[in-house]
Amino acid sequence: MEIAAFIKELLFGQDCVIVPGFGGFIGNYTPARIDKNSGTFFPPVKQISFNRNLNHNDGLLVGRISDSAKINYGDARNLVDEFVIDIHKRLSKG
Repeated sequence: MEIAAFIKELLFGQDCVIVPGFGGFIGNYTPARIDKNSGTFFPPVKQISFNRNLNHNDGLLVGRISDSAKINYGDARNLVDEFVIDIHKRLSKG
């Protein structure tokens, strides 16, 4: 199961998606604007930042996986835990 796809999907509609045991992805929305001096139009943008201190389980990601995959919450939590272990291993390898 591709956990990253769920994170991406949730970030379209949410301001914060927490990956339990890893950290939180925070979306900061900037509305469209026009620079009157240059006549340049800047479209709206949602910049994503990461905060490793936001690592408690708020239930959003695990609940979404549980609903989508039609599995119980505990099994979905185990999938996320395995995902986090894999990420930590890959990060430690560089």
